[in-house]
Amino acid sequence: MRLIEVPYDSGNRAVRMGAGPPALIEAGAVRELRAQGHQVIERLVEAPAWRAEVRTAFELQRLVAVEAAAALDAGHVPLLLSGNCNTTLGMLSALTAARRRVGLVWLDAHGDFNTPDTDASGFLDGQGLAMAVGRCWTALTSTVLPEDRVLLAGARSLDPAEESALRGSAVAWLPPGHVRDGTSLRRAVETLAGRVDIVHLHVDLDVHDPSIAPANSYAAPDGLSADEVRQVARQVAARAPIASATLASYDPAYDPHGRMAHTAVALLTLLAGLARSPVGEARP
Repeated sequence: MRLIEVPYDSGNRAVRMGAGPPALIEAGAVRELRAQGHQVIERLVEAPAWRAEVRTAFELQRLVAVEAAAALDAGHVPLLLSGNCNTTLGMLSALTAARRRVGLVWLDAHGDFNTPDTDASGFLDGQGLAMAVGRCWTALTSTVLPEDRVLLAGARSLDPAEESALRGSAVAWLPPGHVRDGTSLRRAVETLAGRVDIVHLHVDLDVHDPSIAPANSYAAPDGLSADEVRQVARQVAARAPIASATLASYDPAYDPHGRMAHTAVALLTLLAGLARSPVGEARP
C-alpha cells in the first residue's frame, strides 16, 4: 500500500479538514494496516510555499497524480487521505493514464456537482465531482470520466441547481434510501461494472450519519451507517476491481471522542483488504 497523505483544506495546511489526515494517522491508520499484514509506504504531499485555494488545489492534484502513478508502476495500491475531495482527481489521472476504463464510486453526503456558474458560495471543494466529469475547470484538469461510469452514493444535501444538474446527467445517483435497498445498489453496481475495468472508491466521511460523530461542519442527517458504507465497498469489490481509494473531509474538531476516526480507520483497513493492484486489468 502507498498511503498518500494530503493535509490541506482550501489551500491551508493542517486546519479544519486539513487536520484530518494526520489525525487519522494518529488514530492508528498505518498501525492497523500493518497489523493486517500490509506493507505500507507513507508519502506526505506538500504544497508549494506560495498558496491560493484554486492554484494550490490543482497543484495538489498534480502531485497526487505523480505519487499514485509511481505506486501503480510499482504494482502497489495507492490509498489517499485528503482534506478535500477534489484531490481525488489526481488519483483518477494516474488510473486513466494506462488506457484503463476507470469507474468512480463517490460516497458523500453532498453531490459535489456544483460549478462556478451555479455555486453562489464559491466553495471549490463543492465542485469536485463536476470537475471529474468535465463540467468545469476543464483548462486545469487532465482527467474527464464519462458520466455513465460514475456512481454517487449516499448524497442527500444538494443545492437546487446542483440537484437539477445531477438529475439531468448520466451519473447514477443513489440517495441513502436507495443504498439501503439492496436491489437498487446491486443493479447500480452491476451496471457500472459492465462499463469499466477498474474502480476508484472515494469516501467523503460525511456520507456517514452524524449519530456516529459529525465528520465535519457539513455533516447532514439521514446518512449511512458504518455497516452500510462497508457494504457498498464490498458490493463494488465483488463485481469490479478496486484499484485505489480515497478517504476525505475529516475534521477532528467535530469528533472529540474519536468515534469517526475509529470508523474511518476500520474502513481504510477494509478497503486495503478489498483493493488490488490493477496491473493486468487493462483491456485493449
